[in-house]
Amino acid sequence: MGALLVRLRRTPLADWPLIELGVPEAAAAYMLAFLGSAVLGVLRQVFFNAQFGLSDAAGAYYAAFRLPDTINTLVSGGALTNALVPVLVAAYARGGDAAASRILNLALTTLLGVALALALAGALVAPVFVRSLLAPGLDSATQALTVSLTRIMLLEVLLVVAESGLVALLISRNQILLPALALISHNIALIGGIGLTLLVPQVGIYGPTVGAVFDALVKLALIIPGLRRRGYRFRLAWKPHDRELRTVMRLLVPNALSSGVNYAGATVDTAVSSLAGQAAALGAIQNAYLLVGLPIRLLGVAIGQASIPHMVALSIANDMAGLRRAVRQALLFACGLATLAGLALIALGRPMIRLLFEHGAFDAAAGDFTYQMLVAYSVGLPAYVATEVLVRALLSRLDTRTALITNLLQLTLRVALLLPMIGSVGPLLVPLVFAASSAVEASILYLVLRRQLA
Repeated sequence: MGALLVRLRRTPLADWPLIELGVPEAAAAYMLAFLGSAVLGVLRQVFFNAQFGLSDAAGAYYAAFRLPDTINTLVSGGALTNALVPVLVAAYARGGDAAASRILNLALTTLLGVALALALAGALVAPVFVRSLLAPGLDSATQALTVSLTRIMLLEVLLVVAESGLVALLISRNQILLPALALISHNIALIGGIGLTLLVPQVGIYGPTVGAVFDALVKLALIIPGLRRRGYRFRLAWKPHDRELRTVMRLLVPNALSSGVNYAGATVDTAVSSLAGQAAALGAIQNAYLLVGLPIRLLGVAIGQASIPHMVALSIANDMAGLRRAVRQALLFACGLATLAGLALIALGRPMIRLLFEHGAFDAAAGDFTYQMLVAYSVGLPAYVATEVLVRALLSRLDTRTALITNLLQLTLRVALLLPMIGSVGPLLVPLVFAASSAVEASILYLVLRRQLA
């Protein structure tokens, strides 16, 4: 952290977008970014809970988020960024910025078209999707509201595709500062949408919904200066049989499907929770996962993302000893801290929930309900963090199929355990099963990676 601050002090502000960071500096930048994003996320949730509590409108909002977010994971988000980075690293080493820009333009042209088609299809099937799969246990009025919110949120899909691809170009050169700033900025417009609801109550739940779309615009605007300094200009490019584009797609498809399985699991959790007959469970699960998500991002995602360019370089050089060492160090550091973080969440979670969330419509009973979910999620924290690091280590070997297979196994295990027991155990079963299945997933990933690096 100190080395990063020294470099920033010595570098003119105009040149910050071009600073190339090593793994420790990049990890520190990501941690700061995730921490800043989490602070804004908590503030967003505090304001949201105070305004909407665990009402039916809040449940509709949480449910509506699922379909657009699932589409984003299929063609954008971390799936696209991580699929592009290894190919862009190799292209830059071979042909400089021109070669990397060519691949990025090919990928964006293809995926923006796919995203547009999926968004339109999602808007059409939203009513059936909500009634049959997403929230079958909600009443008809709440389901209708969920459909309306879903269609608004689908507007952000194209913006997220563009931002995810453009960020990959900067990350491939270890230029992390603008991507980190974009992460921090997340939730700013959404908080503004909640504020609009306070000023104009008639806006209701539509305020934060529109704010979520504007959040994507803010993130896209923040990374443009770094791209201009790199000399990048987006141009439509169509060459579907290009070898390097096909490599990107070969990595993206399993990676995206794997991310899609993760979000399918979230949809399963939403649907199963609604079948438990407690609408409040949707909000309690959301709030609990918000808290446990911070150490996942600070430890697993930050360290894993910072290591990708370095691990790709080691893999290209066929330095298996160096790659084993890098993975081992990342796992020990991340999982050790994750264990401590899990214990801290269990010990301090209830007063934390009281301080952060128990305002307005969010009462003590809602806080108790949320804490039960948090304890169950916290048990699996080391497994969640290990999975983040291991998936990125496999990516450096151009292996995204293993993550897909393990995710499918995890989802199958969750469904097999949830459906027979949710009626008798209740919604607490959802985070407990998630923790257990994540431990199984992390174990399989570790065994596969160890064999590959032998």
